[in-house]
Amino acid sequence: MKFLRETGFLVLITFLLLFPSACGNQYRPVANPIVSPGGQPQSAHYAWVLNYNPTGQGSTTEIDVSGDSNLAVNSMGVGSIAEAFPSNSLSLYVANTANDTVSQYLPTLAGAVTTISLLPGSHPVALASAQNTAMYVVNSGANCLNNNGLLTGSISTISAATLAVTNTTCVGLNPIALVQSPSDGYIYVVNQGDSSAPGCVTGCVTVFNPAGPAVTGTITTDPNPISVTVSADGIWIFVVTQGDAKTPPTLDIISSGQTTIAGTASLGVQPTFSMVDPNSNRLYVVNTGGNTVSVFDAASVAPGPPATIPLLATVPVGTGPVGVAALPNGSLFYVANGGSNDVTVVSGNSFSPLTTIALPAGANPVWIASEPTSSKIYVADKGTSETTIIQTVNNKISLNLPAPSQITNCNICALQQPVMIVTK
Repeated sequence: MKFLRETGFLVLITFLLLFPSACGNQYRPVANPIVSPGGQPQSAHYAWVLNYNPTGQGSTTEIDVSGDSNLAVNSMGVGSIAEAFPSNSLSLYVANTANDTVSQYLPTLAGAVTTISLLPGSHPVALASAQNTAMYVVNSGANCLNNNGLLTGSISTISAATLAVTNTTCVGLNPIALVQSPSDGYIYVVNQGDSSAPGCVTGCVTVFNPAGPAVTGTITTDPNPISVTVSADGIWIFVVTQGDAKTPPTLDIISSGQTTIAGTASLGVQPTFSMVDPNSNRLYVVNTGGNTVSVFDAASVAPGPPATIPLLATVPVGTGPVGVAALPNGSLFYVANGGSNDVTVVSGNSFSPLTTIALPAGANPVWIASEPTSSKIYVADKGTSETTIIQTVNNKISLNLPAPSQITNCNICALQQPVMIVTK
């Protein structure tokens, strides 16, 4: 798994500033280089743990896969909440929601950290890119004045060449996640909306064409969309919705480049997270309230109408699952359970739970990731401020790696909180 693209369970920082001017106005961000510890050559594999700091600047911890060693800790901005690599790129980007910035650096090439400023009050919450020329950032702050005179969230485009914002475009209210199709480049932004937003009262998806750059349409989804991902071939977009008192949770299926829902599928209770394994082209949806994971065959979507997707299994796991990671070799997938503080190991062939790995008491896992060699699983334990490393050969914990201190060079201070992990 290259990296995970979205999350529905991180708490967003309270909006502090409003900027009532049109996002079409020209804006020139400032990039400030910061000296950073060096990384390692890209001949091996690494995991990057994003740490949220309640009292100041967050950080990333770079872990060597083969040696389970902490290679470097790099300071990010305030309120670090999401991280992502563009496709086929070694450049890591981190969204800092509390100070309206994005941090960028080349961790394996000893690159300096560059701070990219967004519009005041942007509050970035998610990043994604299926190309190596740009990174796209979703901003949850209602500081973008759209054509209807409504203040909404926005999407910013950061050029990989200049490390500067080249465009900011209004999307919907309360945007929380995005994904870019690798086939046609269209970007889909999930907006949770509110009662004041026409056509987006209980949730919608903004379709953004970066080639414009322009919004090409808005899709009204089933109520309360929470997560979005794309099939490995880029043909289908999958939007997970939680439903409401009248509508059950559903998977809304969209054909890439289109602005209508092509079909739907049923989900379990209170889905919160989804991911597509690019190796098998399987879609995993975590049903937190139902203690299950729905597994779909994303390679066999029938266009219809209506479009349909085969359900391969509904797998019982631990209490309150929050994330899933599939091994690249297809043999197993692992589910992090926030309620029972453990990890369920599931067969990738029979979809049967095989064993349960107990995490440290009070772990409160919020993220789980695999790495390219299928030898390790990484779990972000927000409650204990550790990253748990699991060996897949025997499903044993090899290390619980502490996060950096909240205050630099303080050995007795509280630790930062791991919230996300990406691997290469």
